[in-house]
Amino acid sequence: MSTPKSMQLASNEYSTSIKTQRGEFAALIAEPVGNPIGVALLVHGFTGSKEDFIHLLPELANLGWHAIAVDQRGCHESSGSENLSDYTLDEFALDLVSITKSFNQPVHLLGHSFGGLVAQAATIAGSNLASLTLFCSGPGAIPGTSYDWLKDFQVDLRAGNKANRIDNSIAEMKADGRLSNPNVENFLRTRWSNTKTAALLGKSQILIDQADLSHAVAKHAATGLRVLVTHGEADDAWPIAQQHQMAETIGAHYVVIPDAAHSPNVENVPATTAVLDQFWRNSL
Repeated sequence: MSTPKSMQLASNEYSTSIKTQRGEFAALIAEPVGNPIGVALLVHGFTGSKEDFIHLLPELANLGWHAIAVDQRGCHESSGSENLSDYTLDEFALDLVSITKSFNQPVHLLGHSFGGLVAQAATIAGSNLASLTLFCSGPGAIPGTSYDWLKDFQVDLRAGNKANRIDNSIAEMKADGRLSNPNVENFLRTRWSNTKTAALLGKSQILIDQADLSHAVAKHAATGLRVLVTHGEADDAWPIAQQHQMAETIGAHYVVIPDAAHSPNVENVPATTAVLDQFWRNSL
């Protein structure tokens, strides 16, 4: 889970929504001064939201990017049902295709963690892209201890223990020093509560079952789509070796971000900003 340091928006950052043919999606936007270089669309992970990028968006905007993050369907402030069938990878991906096509130009798409699977599926489904960045993500199902955690998480949610899960997660983050700001704690509780249980169950099942998408993405890279695979040097979700192999399969650029783990968007904002800015500029 990406945990912001604070909930204070920058002076060039604001909340809004994006209307598409598939509905309306809550968004956080940071705008540059003057004409933007291009549009960057950032997509959050499993338990996240647009606020995962609250510190990164204004830094990207300061370099000239029209930087946007959205809540996926059923997540935080984007509407969604409690029907599990509404939360397949295809549904998430088609939402993203619709969002990319709401702009009047190709977008630089970034998917973090689970959002990386959605971004790959949206690429395959025909998004309007200038580039694709897979950020601390993998080619398919998540393995190892993360897989085991997800199976346990599903048991709790199906038993109606979402509130307990929220309390336990908050307590763990406070105990290990990841959470000390009361405003951030209140936000995390609200986000967990707002996110539909069906969305969490659907996303967790995708993370458990998803087949490898990288070979299909490689076909798009072979036609000229620039792809970046990047992660923190201590990323502990998908194995680093697997992410490296995904980059080789796709023919993607590959960059390791120092002094960061699974959330460089919070853990090392300056380095993450520099990596993205350089890649996107080279993709113009």
